[in-house]
Amino acid sequence: MLPPAFTTSPTRWVNKVLKEAVERVEPDLNVGTHTMRKTWGYHAHQRRIPLGTIMDKLGHRSPSVTLRYLGINDDEVKRATLELNL
Repeated sequence: MLPPAFTTSPTRWVNKVLKEAVERVEPDLNVGTHTMRKTWGYHAHQRRIPLGTIMDKLGHRSPSVTLRYLGINDDEVKRATLELNL
C-alpha cells in the first residue's frame, strides 16, 4: 500500500491512509496521527511511565506542557494527592 514515491511527507501520507481506514469503519470518528501520539502519551502515563520519559518522547520542554497535553489538570493532581493521603 506504499505509494511508488512520496509526493508529500511520510507523516502526511500515513495520516491520510489512517483517516481513510477509520472513515470506512466509523465515518464520524476524527482520527489521525496526532490522535495516536496523544493516545500513546496518555496510556504511557496511565502505565506509570516516568513523566520525563514521556516528555522526551513527545518532544516537550517542560512537565507542565506534557501534563496539559495529556489532559492532566490540577483537579486530577489534587485527587491523586488526596488518594495517597499525604
